[in-house]
Amino acid sequence: MRTDAQPGRGATALAVLALALLAVCLRPAATSLGPVLADVEAAFALQGWQSGLLTALPGAAFVVFGAISFLLLRRLGLFWSLAICAAAIGTGLGLRVLVDSWWGFAGFTTLSLAGMAMGNVVLPVFAKVRFPDRQAVSVTVFMVGLGLGASVPALLTAPLAEHVGGWRLGLGVWAGLPLIALIIWAALRHLGGVPAASTQNHGASRAVGRITASSGAWILLLYFGLQSLHAYTHFGWLARIYRDAGLDSVAAGAMVAIIVAGGIPGGFIAPQIVVRRWHVRSVLIGYGLISAVGYTGLLVAPTTTPWLWAIFLAIGGFSFPSALALITARTRDPEVTARASGFIQSGGYVFAALGPLAIGVVLERTATWTVPLVGLIVLALAMAVVAWWASSPDSLDDEVLPDGPPPGESEGITTSAEASIPETGSADGEWNNETHGRAREQRVRDDARGHAAARADHRR
Repeated sequence: MRTDAQPGRGATALAVLALALLAVCLRPAATSLGPVLADVEAAFALQGWQSGLLTALPGAAFVVFGAISFLLLRRLGLFWSLAICAAAIGTGLGLRVLVDSWWGFAGFTTLSLAGMAMGNVVLPVFAKVRFPDRQAVSVTVFMVGLGLGASVPALLTAPLAEHVGGWRLGLGVWAGLPLIALIIWAALRHLGGVPAASTQNHGASRAVGRITASSGAWILLLYFGLQSLHAYTHFGWLARIYRDAGLDSVAAGAMVAIIVAGGIPGGFIAPQIVVRRWHVRSVLIGYGLISAVGYTGLLVAPTTTPWLWAIFLAIGGFSFPSALALITARTRDPEVTARASGFIQSGGYVFAALGPLAIGVVLERTATWTVPLVGLIVLALAMAVVAWWASSPDSLDDEVLPDGPPPGESEGITTSAEASIPETGSADGEWNNETHGRAREQRVRDDARGHAAARADHRR
């Protein structure tokens, strides 16, 4: 993937702001609904399967629209791809609160989620090509933006609905965020701060259709799918769990806000752990185990210390920024990053679609949270098991591009990204020794090929 030369420092601050604002826009469509789901159910007289479908829509949108995100990026480029994503989010959020039918509400919700799903794949590509020398910083800004976009609507939607103007105003207010992001995005383009990404890189084009042959990509898909199932269960059902246990809507929304607010410190901490290779395997396994503890608390004593279970689930939710950071950390070429991101996220979100939907069906049939919570405990333990393989230091590029990138293509991006990641004495030995050893061996081979080619040219 080629990128235009980076502009001067004048556009850098605006690029960081645009990255943060666009990331913020990628979550309100999913997290604002849960705290007022009971009000929406009452307004439209929804049955259990309809409520389950609403909570499953985010995952379903990621499956369908995440799969076509790369095609959108290749045809339209970064600027128009992300502009369309932001416009779809804002239009859907604004219009869904104006309709009087459930199908209209679900349709405009799907539109906003389509923009969210495509942006979730395209925006990390912008971060990678716009900040090739500051990958840790750009990933952190992206993840913190996601955390804010998830936590603030979860915290404020219910109070706005209860004390200001009902659930329609509580949901509709978030349509203003994409408008602000679009203005900043357009200003950044005017300053020349949006790189033009081309997919004509010969070396990366060899990855077409081969990402599915990567065992590492399938492991990351499974890990991403399990954590997505938990995340979107939190978004859609946690407030209902707390309300059914006896908390009022504001308190239940506050518990969900605690969980999704974990995305803010998680956005700082989790990517650093992955990118800098600080005991990655142990930490990722720990996320699954502590999630299981949180669900167990909700099962046996949901109202005794509701905040404690929310904190446990918030820490377990660090698995989400970790999963996204793993995609970047385990790829080198931006083309491979884009294709791996689309494959892993679109496939992984099948779990996010089916999980909440299954919970709605089971809840309607059993009229109790016992079976759904036991199932979530088992799935949290499964996520801990999969984390063992997902934390491998192997690069997906070595599977889909077995010969490595041709000399002169993508090496600049790879080298600068690697240079921004310092070695640390506290890192896992496996990650440091294997990964840096492979990197050194690859550089030696690349240098040898380059010198041989130069000698051949000289002889000619």
